[in-house]
This record gives sequence, structure tokens and C-alpha cells, in this order.
Amino acid sequence: MEAGNYRTYDRTTDEEKYNFPTELPNRPGLGKAGRAIVVRVNQFKVMQWPQGDIQQYDIVIGTGAEKRGKITAVWKSKTVQDRLNSFRVPWLWNGDKIAWTSAKIPEQHIPVDFDLEKGRPPRDPNNRDVVFCRIKPTTTIRMAVIKGYLDRQMPFDDSTLAAINFLDHLMRQGPSEHYTMIKRNFFARGGATTSLDNVVVAMKGVYSSVRLCNPKSSVGAPSTGLAINVDVANGTFWAAQDVHQAARNYLKQRNRMGNWDVFRTILRPVKYKDGWTMSDDFKDLRKMCKLKFTVKHRGKNDDNKQYAIKKFTFEPKEGGAHSKNTFFKYKNRQNNTDEDISVYDYFRRTYNITIQMWDLPLIETSKAGKFPMELCTIVANQRYAFKLSPDQTAAMIKFAVTRPKERLASIQHGIGMLKWGTDRYLKHFGLQVDGNLTSTAARLLPNPEIQYDKAKINPGTSGRWDLRGKKFFLPNPQPLKSWGIAVLGGALPEAAVRNFIGVFVQTYIGHGGKVENRNPIVYLQPKGEDLPVTVAKTRTLAGNQAQLLPQILFFVMPGKDSYLYERVKRNAECRFGIVSQCVNVAHVQKAQPQYCSNVCMKVNAKLGGTTSKVIATQPFFTRPTMIIGADVSHATPGSPQCSMAAITVSMDKDAARFAAGVQTNGYRVEMITKNNIQQLLIPLMETWAGKIGGGNPPQHIYYFRDGVSEGQYTHVINQEVKHMKECMIEKWPQMVNTRWTVAVCTKRHHIRFFPKDNDSQAGDRNANPLPGTLVEQDVTHPFEYDFYLNAHSAIQGTARPVHYHVLLDEAKVPVDAFQRMIYQFSYQYMRSTTPVSLFPAIYYAHLASNRARCHEAKEASAGPQGGQKFEEARQDAAVQAARRDTRDGTSQTGSSLQPEALPLLPLGNSENRTDPAGIRSSMWYI
Repeated sequence: MEAGNYRTYDRTTDEEKYNFPTELPNRPGLGKAGRAIVVRVNQFKVMQWPQGDIQQYDIVIGTGAEKRGKITAVWKSKTVQDRLNSFRVPWLWNGDKIAWTSAKIPEQHIPVDFDLEKGRPPRDPNNRDVVFCRIKPTTTIRMAVIKGYLDRQMPFDDSTLAAINFLDHLMRQGPSEHYTMIKRNFFARGGATTSLDNVVVAMKGVYSSVRLCNPKSSVGAPSTGLAINVDVANGTFWAAQDVHQAARNYLKQRNRMGNWDVFRTILRPVKYKDGWTMSDDFKDLRKMCKLKFTVKHRGKNDDNKQYAIKKFTFEPKEGGAHSKNTFFKYKNRQNNTDEDISVYDYFRRTYNITIQMWDLPLIETSKAGKFPMELCTIVANQRYAFKLSPDQTAAMIKFAVTRPKERLASIQHGIGMLKWGTDRYLKHFGLQVDGNLTSTAARLLPNPEIQYDKAKINPGTSGRWDLRGKKFFLPNPQPLKSWGIAVLGGALPEAAVRNFIGVFVQTYIGHGGKVENRNPIVYLQPKGEDLPVTVAKTRTLAGNQAQLLPQILFFVMPGKDSYLYERVKRNAECRFGIVSQCVNVAHVQKAQPQYCSNVCMKVNAKLGGTTSKVIATQPFFTRPTMIIGADVSHATPGSPQCSMAAITVSMDKDAARFAAGVQTNGYRVEMITKNNIQQLLIPLMETWAGKIGGGNPPQHIYYFRDGVSEGQYTHVINQEVKHMKECMIEKWPQMVNTRWTVAVCTKRHHIRFFPKDNDSQAGDRNANPLPGTLVEQDVTHPFEYDFYLNAHSAIQGTARPVHYHVLLDEAKVPVDAFQRMIYQFSYQYMRSTTPVSLFPAIYYAHLASNRARCHEAKEASAGPQGGQKFEEARQDAAVQAARRDTRDGTSQTGSSLQPEALPLLPLGNSENRTDPAGIRSSMWYI
């Protein structure tokens, strides 16, 4: 539970009918299965916190509508700080409209005269630059409510939230005065950086958050029920360099050679109909707006003064705006006259500086005027908040991935940065933190054995096993007869593809696959042929060869092109209802058996087979049971794409195979809509009832939900589960008696496990926890039903456990049975020979929700979706629309930038609901 992210308990009118709790279920007890071990966690116990009352204040700067920069300037002004210091108590301020002290101070109205603050004569004696700061006492925070909640004498309400919120700001106040703060992350100013390229640098910092936890400790010093979670923070920042270099280097990412002449050219206006408009590259410079910079033409005395980029000058004519054609009024002191002077001449005359890049756009600021790019330097430690390029992402992953020992060292360095022992705010309010990592009692759950056809494997605690010599538990039910391979973009000659086919077929048969046609058609896409034509021809040729609808189509991809991949999947799955397999040209050319084995796992799953299953020492299900997984994925910031919902449903008695339904889910909407539940879940349940239930619906449902914050836990119950029950009961009235077990699973947290040094009973050779490590004390909720499970073996870096929080427990599944199912099912993920970190039903939902973007109803001419350019295009369209409205004398209210989310193209034939290839119940998304 992190401060600022707490849930509220919503009630529903159907509470009694559907048995929805207003609070989440209590922990039914601790599990007992497995071997007892001890691990350390990156959590530090709060030994003492303020017990008295804290006064909260509303802060109003000016009219209350001032920008953040003005608000900060007023609060930090000498006038305000002198008044605050006169009360002889420290003040905490959240940077906006709330402050706190340990004493109640009467309401203050403080005028801040910026002419006096800056020691300058007033520009206008009748209109002085004065802004008022009003400080008004509001809420009295009773810190005793935290203990009241931990002792279960009161519910978690607004008063408890206010107390936790205060402590969270108390922990941040001191570090925020010394470091660059980004939410709960702190980065040292002037700290060591690593270049991702010549535009972005990466920096390590420290993350800190107040958490509620078990008030009783399992190991070591007693716990008070409060702790500080400390972890490594990895941030991206603009590289500190001259602005013209940063601009050129950024545009160089767009396949430019970095040549200065090319850089000049691409920033000039381009001809558009009867006039000139901004080039795409000029528009990309908008990313640099709001960046702070210093100037270097005024000498060292003025080096520290900072300005902010408001925009880059643009003139809609050939050549654009630059230093030689941008003029302003200049007062000639020699003859006391005003004259028009260009920026170029001004710098030459005033500073004896000749602008070298005179034909580049100028930087425009809010008040200080216009500056040539080459005389401005970006200030360090400014966050790069945009999506990284593929190369930057690869470099960032390499930078961020650290082994446990290195991560622990970074955490200890972060503790040193936070300086809890000398923080004057913590000392004043009486907050003390134990600087030692928390040790907690954990359990190492026994791993399962893995069943293949006529063979079983016991991977022990290694977390991996070998597929060589193993046959799939269930091969493809129908022999592979009708299939073909399309080679896109002239990626390879036919001979190389035939060689790959031979190795693939041999490998698949070795794994038990049934292959009747070992010589499928190979279609080489002619130069200039559009992809839909290629897909249609490949389908026709494959079908004609076998006189049977194609079962699967392969596509040899010429490179890593996500847009081409989307088009391939949309054509195969939505247009023709055929599962497909994309293979990379480099791997096809090498045709290595290991790669072919990995492809075989996917192909076998898509054709209806099962890679493996876990051997149950005792039944996982005691009644007809269905597992549902759900995820909602959101587009990257700046993208016009809507959110995508995915629901997966188990399709065999072993819960190894999962079918998936996907659909658009509005814009940034996290809860799955009732209409989507009706359209996606009910058809999948009908299939389940026909295949598994003997015509009957399940008596027990596990619902695993991914990606929701703690503030939305009750929304999952009161919206999603409520709507699911309504739809199911409408279809099958007997499901009023079906029992539900609902859990939210998340990896977006900062808890990590660290086995003790050289503890081979709890850690692997890289000092990561062994697969099956489960923690349900010390770092978990004080009394609700949650736990952390590390199910996998980390290949790189430090393993991140998954947090499971049970929201509904109608079936009263025993703790050990529930945890055993979650852990052991992670070993039967369809496309790997390792256990996966996340429960497979959710993993599949995650894959399906991301793949749903391939099914958007759009023309190929629309190009790729997402990214900064889409946001810019939408902004430009809005500006043009506003201009048209003005010319026409019309006016519109609201925004047309976010249209209604159009439904996805359906899988298979869109003109009828038949599914001849069975794609809708297949694992098409894997």
C-alpha cells in the first residue's frame, strides 16, 4: 500500500444480491506448505512517527490560477519565507496548494512585491508586480488514527489517508530540497550519467515510499506497522549540451546523417498548396519546449540565470524565421533613437559575436525575448518524458538491469542520499527509521513435475528445463496438411526458405507434431505487390495445394517492422480467420533447431496442441472450474489509439489452453465495460460449457485481473465482477450459486527479495530468490489477504515478485491450495521451458490485449498509429478546424480530438458468425 494510492470502499445497490463486501476479505491464515526460509526485503521499519496533531493549510497564490513557476517563486520568495520562519516551526509544502506544520498558525495574507524581491525599481509605479500568498488553516490531522486502523479499531477512511499522506510528504520534504524530484524518485544534481545516445542520458537515483504493513514482525526487531520501501530509481534526462546540437542530434534519430547542412534544410518551411507550412522535423522540435537553458554570451556573472523555451520562431515563407530576418526595436543610446535591428546584428554589435548558424530558427521565451540556439545550453537534470526509440530502449534496459548485489549496493547508496538521521524535518516531527533491511519469514514452495508425452521432468529449483528429446503433451489434433510460407520484401531466396522448412518439419515431428504436408508452397512477394494481395495469394495457393482451408500461414519478415507485423496479423486473422506465424529473416537463414523448437511451441499451440502440463499430486479443482484472466492495455502517451480489453478463458480440464476475446474499451478506461463483458466473455463461456462442462456452466470461477491500482480494487468487484455475474445469470440462471475467487495481480511495485549472502537454500548463484519463494508477512497488508510470489528464475537483473491480492473469496479455497495452484500453473505456460513470473491466464490476456491493436478497423493508408507525431497531427487538425470555424462564423464546443472508440475487426469472416477454422477458440494471440 503506497501513500497516495489508497482505495475507497464503494457500496452497490446489488450488494446483498451478489454478496459484494464493502471491505476486502481478511487473511484467512498463513500458508504452511513448503520449506521455511528467511529473506531480506528492501523495506525499512518506521520505529516511531508523530503521535500528536498536525495542522494542514490551504495555499492560494494570486488568483489561484497562476502557473507552477509563479507559484514556486512566490512560496520561495524572501518575503514568504521570512514570515514562515518567524513562527519557528518547519513547514512542509506539496509544491501546489497544501502545506503542513506542527502548530496551528492563524490565517496569513502575505503580499510579495517582486520589484523589491529582485532589487529593481518598479516598472510601473501604478501597477507594481505584487502577488498575494494566502495561507489558511483547514484540517487538523489526527496522527493517532494510523494506530487505530492498525489495531482494527476504525476503518481506513479519509482521516487515515490524510495522516499517511502527511507522512509521505514528510519523508520527501528534505530530499526534495537537495535533489531533482520526480514523484517519489530523487536524482542527485550533477550526478553520474550514462549516455543512451547523444540526446538522452540515464541516471540512477533512489525511490522512497511510506507503506502500511503487518504490525507484527516475523523475524528480527518488532514492527510498528509502518515502513519505508526504498528501491533504485532509473530516470532518463536530456543531455546537457548546446540547444542546436541537441536539436540536430534528436532529428538525427530520424534517419538523418547529422550533417549541419541537412539539419538546416529540414527545419525550413515546406511548400503547401498556396503557402508554406512547418516541416515535420520542425514540428518535432516541440518536444524541446519548456526545457530550461542558460546563455553563454553575457559572461560568467550571468551564467546561472535560467530561461525556458516557449517555442521556436517560425515564419511561413521560404527560408523561415532566423536571426537575419527577425527584427526588434532597439534603443540607440548614442543618438537616443529607436531603430529596427536584426537579432544577427544585435549580437554582433552588442556582444561582438557573429552568429554562425544564422539561418536556424530562434528560441523564443515568455519574457526575455529571442535567442540563437548556438548561444544556449540545456540545463542538466531535466527529465526526458517521451517514449524511447528502440535503440534507446535497448540501451536503457542494459543500464537498468542489475544483479541483486549491485542493486542492494545502490539501495544502500540511496539510503545515504535520503539522510534519515540528519533530516531536520524528520527530527522535528519525531519520525525514526531503522536503517537495516527488513528480514522476513518466507516459504519455498515445492516445484511441480512437468508432464510431456511419455516423459516427465523435475526441474527442481533451477527454474528451467530442456525441450530436446521431448514430445509435446498433446500434439496438433489435425495433421498439418494445408499451409504455406510467404516471403515478404524479398527477404530470402526460395532455397533458404526450403531449408528452413525442412529443419522446422523435422523438429516439429521430433516433438510429436503431426505433419502430413512436408513440402508446402513458398510464395515470394513480387516487388511492389501490396501485402493484402500477397496474403490472399498465399492463402489461395496453400488451399489449392491441399484442397483444404489453410490451417496456418507463415510469413518471413524482412526485419523488425511493427507496422508490417500488424498488417500481416490483421489480414490473416480478421480478413481470412487463419492463424499465422511470423519468423525473422535472420533466424530463417540460420535455421537452428533451438529456434525451430521455440517456433514449434507456438505453432503447436495455435493448431490446438498443448506443450506440457504440470503433474498434480492432488487435484487443483474439486468441482467444474473455469479460470478467467483479464487485462486492459493503454496506448502510449500522445497516441490517438484507444484502450484494449482482453479476456481469456481456460479451454481444457488442465487449464493449460486459453481462448481470448479482445475489444476496444474507450480511451484510458481501466474497467472493462459491461458491453465488452457480454460480447467477449459469454461466447467463450458457451464454448467452455460445450467442451468442458458437458453443456453446463462452471460451479467455481477463478478471476485473475491484471493492471489495476489499489484505488480500483473495489471497482473490479462492484463493476467488472458484478457485470459478469449479471450476464452469466441471465444466460444460465443456475449460476447464481457459482462461487467466485477474485485476485488482482501486479508487477508494478518496488518490493524485491534478497536472500542472505551465500544462502544456497534460498538463493541461486546470482543471489536471486529461488523459484517458489513466497512472502506473506512484514511487507504485506496489515490484515487483508495478499502475498508476494517469485515464481520464476530471473535471467538478468534482480527478480521481481508478483503481488497477488484476493478481492473476493466465496469459494473459501484453502490458502495452501490457492498458492500451490498459482505457482505450479506458472510451469505450464505454452511457449516456454521455464516457469513464468505471472499467472498464465493474465500473461495470455496481456499478450492478447497488445495484439488487439493489429485488429483495428483502419485503412493501411492511415500508416502506423501511436507516438508523438499523432499528437502533433491532431493538434494541427484542431488548429485548422478552429480557423475554419472562425472564417465560417461558427463555433464548436467540446473536443473532436478523441472520437468514439470504434470496435475492432472481428476474427474470421466479418459477414457471418461461422468460424470454420476455429480461430475464435484457438490461441491465435500467442
